Amino acid sequence: MPKQQIKLGFIGFCKTDLILYLSRIINSLGEKTAIVDCSSGQELSYSVPVGIYTKDRLDYRGVEVFLNCGETELKELPLDDFYAVLVDYELNGSAVCELSDMDAVFVVSDMQKHHLLPLSDFLLKAGKITNAIRVYRDIPPGKIKARYADSILNLENTADIIAKYEFPLNETEYAVRLTSQYDDIFRFGRISAEYSQMLLDCVTELFGIDKKTAVKALKIAQRGG
Repeated sequence: MPKQQIKLGFIGFCKTDLILYLSRIINSLGEKTAIVDCSSGQELSYSVPVGIYTKDRLDYRGVEVFLNCGETELKELPLDDFYAVLVDYELNGSAVCELSDMDAVFVVSDMQKHHLLPLSDFLLKAGKITNAIRVYRDIPPGKIKARYADSILNLENTADIIAKYEFPLNETEYAVRLTSQYDDIFRFGRISAEYSQMLLDCVTELFGIDKKTAVKALKIAQRGG
């Protein structure tokens, strides 16, 4: 029996590296993995070597990447053979109907007001999102905290949250994030222990992988495997 396909949606901002990291870990487990970019910004195209390809589908170190899918429904893509499908929706309003088909939806943002307010509008239009994982990044010292961002997004009414993660502004982690846009074989061994734990949580809880196997796959991926 083939394994049940796991589909993860990603909405918001500052999430490209998270998608890439998770894809590397699942790929390290020997599982077929696809990334689908349904966003308007197509940020993923700056992190994969699209310049040497002529089509919107490419193999990026064992992970299949589908670009320019903002107006394409998932059912139109050849995804049946993939165990993991990671979909970047950003704030694509035309794709909100697909969010209910996701096994989990990552709601990701930093504390920038020009990110939180559009994300808040999107969540209101999308209807209540189930199995949501809220991730805040680059939180600086000061009064702008996670609780304040939660109130802007009205998460109590717009999403059923199953996990929350908050990461302070970290120069080293930020540098690693930038490197992932420039290096063909990127390594993310210098991310924080808290960020690594989130990745492990995702692999063990969402994919049902035992902790020992997940830790091994994470280490291989962090080394660039």
